[in-house]
Amino acid sequence: MVQYTMYIEKDTFVHRLDPRTKLLWLVCVFIWSMTFNHPLWTLMILFVVLVFGFASKTLGRFKYFWYGLLSLFLMCSLMWPFFKRGYTVLMYFGPLPLYYESVWYGLAVGIRLIAMVLAGIITFATTRVEDLLAALCKLRFPYSMAFGVSTIFRFIPTMMGDGMLIIAAQEARGVNLRGGSIWEKAKNSVPIMAPLLVTTLRRTGELAMAVEARAFRAKTERTDLYVPRLEAKDVAVMIMAIALTLIFLYLRLQGYGAILPKEM
Repeated sequence: MVQYTMYIEKDTFVHRLDPRTKLLWLVCVFIWSMTFNHPLWTLMILFVVLVFGFASKTLGRFKYFWYGLLSLFLMCSLMWPFFKRGYTVLMYFGPLPLYYESVWYGLAVGIRLIAMVLAGIITFATTRVEDLLAALCKLRFPYSMAFGVSTIFRFIPTMMGDGMLIIAAQEARGVNLRGGSIWEKAKNSVPIMAPLLVTTLRRTGELAMAVEARAFRAKTERTDLYVPRLEAKDVAVMIMAIALTLIFLYLRLQGYGAILPKEM
C-alpha cells in the first residue's frame, strides 16, 4: 500500500538542526503567538515563521494547505469580532454592535493560528519520525509515550493518503463527491468515511501485532541507530528562541502588542 509522510528530504540549515531544537522552536512560536493579540505584532510572528519556512525549502510542497489556512483566517476574522467586546463601536449588524478593537482582534487571531499551523508543518516537514522518537527519548519521555506520539504523526499523513486513494476509487466508480448541495456532499461522504474507518482499524491491528512481535514491552535497555547530538548551531537557535520569548513576554507585560489588554 502507498505510504505517505510529511517529511521532505532536503539539505538545508533547518533540516540539519537537532529535533529537540525544532521542538523548542515550535513551542516558542506557540508562546509568541499567544502573547500578542494585535494583528501587526502577530504578523511579525508570522513573518519569522515564514522566514524559517523559506529557509527549509518545504513550503512549496504543501500548497494544498494554503486553501485551508485561508479559510481558517477568514473564519476567525469574520466570527471573532462578534464574540469579543471592544470599546469603540464601528457599526451595528441589527442589534449586534461591531467594535473596532474586536475587528483587529479577529484579524490577530486569524494570523496567530496561521503562524502556529505553519510552524507545525515546517517542524514535521523537516524532521523524520524516527528522529522525533529519538529526540523525545533523549528528553526523558517514557518510551511508550514517545512511541505513541511519533506514531500519531506518522499515520496522520498515511490516513490522508488513504483518503485520497478512496476518493479516487469512488469517483472511478461514478460516485459524485464534488457536486450537489452541502447536504448531498455530506451524504456522499459515507462511501469515503466507511472504508477509511475500516482501513484505519485494520492498520491499527496490524501495528499492534507488529510491535508485539518485536518485543515492544521488553524491559532491556534499548539502543538507537540515530542518537541526536546538540551542536553549536542548535545552541545558538535555542538561545535566540528563548531570548525572544522572554523579550516578547516582557513587552506584553508592559502593555505592548495588545489591542484588547485583558484578552490573550
